[in-house]
Amino acid sequence: MESNIYDYVLMLIPLAVGVYTMSYARWLWQKKLRRGAVGVFCIALFAVIYPGIVLFLVHV
Repeated sequence: MESNIYDYVLMLIPLAVGVYTMSYARWLWQKKLRRGAVGVFCIALFAVIYPGIVLFLVHV
């Protein structure tokens, strides 16, 4: 199983989305909207982990 530089560059897109979404979750937490912050955090986690699994474990 070999990863090249394009796989890592391609992974920057979900990472950027995850960082942006995490900042929104942090903002929600500061506004005392705890349930929304937890939900957005879960979405951000899924948005980073799932493409990583597909790209590095499933992609051959």
